[in-house]
Amino acid sequence: MNRRPERISFRFSARSRFAACLVATADGALAPGWWDLDGTHLPYAGDPPRYREGAPVETTATQVLPTEDGGLLRLRGAAGSGRHLLLLSRPASAEDVTAEPGTGEPVTGGPAPAEDPAECLSVEARGLRLVPGGPHGTLALAVETTHDGRTRVWRVRSAPLRLSDPVDLPGRITALLPLDGTGFRYATDLEGPDGHRPAFLDLRDGSRRALPSSPDGRVHRLLLSAPASGLLLTASDPGDGRLRIARATFGDRPRLDFPDRLNSLDGAVLPLAADPAGERVALRVSRGAQARLFLYDVAADRPRPAALPPGAFHPVAGWSESGLRVVYATPDRPADLVTVPDSGGSDAPSATSGAVSATPGASAAPHAPTEWFATPSGRFEAVRLGDWRTAPTVVVALHGGPEAHWTLGHDPVLARLSEAGAAVVAPNQRGSTGYGRAHAEAIHGAWGVPDLADLRVLVRTLTEQRPPDAEPPVLLGTSYGGFLALLAVCADPYAWARCAVIAPFLSARGLRERSTPAVRALIDRHGLGAPPDDDLGPRDVERLAHRIRVPLLALHGTDDPVVPVDETRRLRRSLAGAGGPGRAPHDCLDIAGAGHHPLQERGGAELTDRLVSFLTAGVPDRVPPELTVADATVRHRRPSAVFGHITHDERTPP
Repeated sequence: MNRRPERISFRFSARSRFAACLVATADGALAPGWWDLDGTHLPYAGDPPRYREGAPVETTATQVLPTEDGGLLRLRGAAGSGRHLLLLSRPASAEDVTAEPGTGEPVTGGPAPAEDPAECLSVEARGLRLVPGGPHGTLALAVETTHDGRTRVWRVRSAPLRLSDPVDLPGRITALLPLDGTGFRYATDLEGPDGHRPAFLDLRDGSRRALPSSPDGRVHRLLLSAPASGLLLTASDPGDGRLRIARATFGDRPRLDFPDRLNSLDGAVLPLAADPAGERVALRVSRGAQARLFLYDVAADRPRPAALPPGAFHPVAGWSESGLRVVYATPDRPADLVTVPDSGGSDAPSATSGAVSATPGASAAPHAPTEWFATPSGRFEAVRLGDWRTAPTVVVALHGGPEAHWTLGHDPVLARLSEAGAAVVAPNQRGSTGYGRAHAEAIHGAWGVPDLADLRVLVRTLTEQRPPDAEPPVLLGTSYGGFLALLAVCADPYAWARCAVIAPFLSARGLRERSTPAVRALIDRHGLGAPPDDDLGPRDVERLAHRIRVPLLALHGTDDPVVPVDETRRLRRSLAGAGGPGRAPHDCLDIAGAGHHPLQERGGAELTDRLVSFLTAGVPDRVPPELTVADATVRHRRPSAVFGHITHDERTPP
């Protein structure tokens, strides 16, 4: 099957005339790809945007950033070493690769050589990242966080490639937004004793001064600037505990204004890009799983929806003289650049590289609907691919996190499952973000309690509304979702047909003992809480593993920096020691050299094939891969025999 390429890590040049990303090849390797959007280096006026693709030698740790002269910067970092390699590929020429309309595939030339020998620089720096901008003669800015928590801002120059003119700041920053066209004056958010505060920074001498902020507010995050008009938008707390978007006004009496209509939009609002004049702003407005694009008139304080159907919009966009480009995806269409109508460009949305059709109506990119399901305390939303009531297999996919939620974006594994004939239900059960504080904080101190209750109601609903002879639902979970999936097959041993988990852990307490400081901080932020007073008892899969009665596939990278691979090895030992005639067939695989997302790394295509084959074994003409215990059988029961409380005999002895 000819699948569209997966694209990640999109970036735009300082004036949005060029864009770049990383493109996944069939075997999971990543190649740099970049576009000339405004025809800066096209041989003839009116030619379609030129697309160039490099050799597949990058990783997810590579940063790509296009420069305003059409070149491409790549910053490769080695995890934990502080050592980086900075490379500059030269501007595209008439002989370089273009994209064939409708495919996004190269049609002339070929991929760039494995290494462009033009310019290369080895850099010793901690936490280095590339930022578009800088004064004339500068390719970009490089921001370094030093070992003592200070920040150093460099200019990236070429001929030869080098970092120069460092400016030191006495704290960390998260943003660096230009305030005018000189490339010297920036808004930043300097860390201090009372948190991050907006500040003005001049790169010529390193001088800085405070920018407008609410004196009683505690949260100030820089969101977007438009150098042409001096526009600066921030997320600010005016002192009442409510986070709103503010417009900063400079001059003799600097102040913050909170536009009424901008702050009345229903959903979480994120400014993406401003037009070249600084008069309009593209807004992503997210509500639960869905997101819409709005175009906001700054002077009139008037937002209006853009002509794109709901989907997923990445938090980067570019707005140049030829129009607004957003990174848009739907569940069945990978992320790609889309030109938005009525933004100074064409009259209808179009895919810049031909990989997405986004025209509304009959030619619009179809997006999966969402569906709401009842819970013990209300309801939750789920993304749906296919008809779960009639499909031969329905996969319940659980997201990681727990501070995360499913959107209408594209997930390659879920798309593959849909292509293979399965329906997918991806729930945003309690504990998911995007639905307010109460929904997200329901699992604080109670991992695997209210969210598991939601999941048990969901499987009952799915089973009762499918044909009597239909296969029970199948489970797929990653990281926290893997933990929740394992609990689900322990809680209702015969409610599920199969279960696959990727990088799972077995208990919050055990993970805290065996993981990194960052993961421990996440667990502490949520709280371990007291053991739940119910029939299942403490949420520890090692303790409950003997209850698993369904085929189980577990994949875990040996170099996982988030969840140690020992979690899956413990699961393997627990399953092997369970014994008895009802022993679950299982295959717990250590993926050598892989990290927390083994399906997204080199060799991930083969793993994905195995995972999809396992999960869709109930689809006609699908053959499941062999499991460790080949002669084990799965007993399917109808709801009356499947659900309910755990009997005394099934409980784990103390």
